[in-house]
Amino acid sequence: MRVALLSDIHSNLEALDAVLAALPQVDRILVLGDIVGYGPDPNAVIARLRSTGARAVRGNHDQAMLEPSTLEWFNPHAAAAARWTQGVLTPQSRRYLATLPNHGRVGRHRAVHGSPKKPYIWEYILDDLQALEILVKLGRRWCFFGHTHLPRIFTEEGEQIPNLDDWLPLPPSALINPGSVGQPRDGDPRASFAVADLDSEAVHFYRVPYDLATTQAKILEAGLPEIEAARLAEGR
Repeated sequence: MRVALLSDIHSNLEALDAVLAALPQVDRILVLGDIVGYGPDPNAVIARLRSTGARAVRGNHDQAMLEPSTLEWFNPHAAAAARWTQGVLTPQSRRYLATLPNHGRVGRHRAVHGSPKKPYIWEYILDDLQALEILVKLGRRWCFFGHTHLPRIFTEEGEQIPNLDDWLPLPPSALINPGSVGQPRDGDPRASFAVADLDSEAVHFYRVPYDLATTQAKILEAGLPEIEAARLAEGR
């Protein structure tokens, strides 16, 4: 079975559409949280995901739509964008976000937004030692995660920045982050996603250009923080 891994779309419809158009043949689409926030098209992004039958887990920006106290943890620009999103989100979109679980499963493997540590906290997995502690508890399975906006693989051998050339074999225990669809932060502005092949035990990472100028124009027209438009071009 092949599973498309999308994360951190952040209301960026142009990036999502480019990714969906570029997807190879897969059996399932799995979204690893932060469907909304930052960007200008929360309702359209949710509608597009629902039309694909994608499964998803809840991210911290999604949670903020349901529990405003979560905004206390956000920086001022992120909080301003979240409040704007709260104001434009339709009741149907809010109900959809409320149905999302904090964690999911794909066979024996796990799916979360931030970290598989219970109670599924919004932890950024960024270094080898931190990842190793998680891997020891995880056992012989994979965990798909997002939150950092950085495409990465963590194994017991350490951190790997994946290339885009070919399928990468995975050991029995691994943490896989497909990077961000809607707001990459690794210096590459192209939308990032991955496909995991559960049968051949491998993963392939992809980057896709999208109509960034249109997204930027929408952000500015909506009155969202200007930094959210500027950072898209820098991939930061």
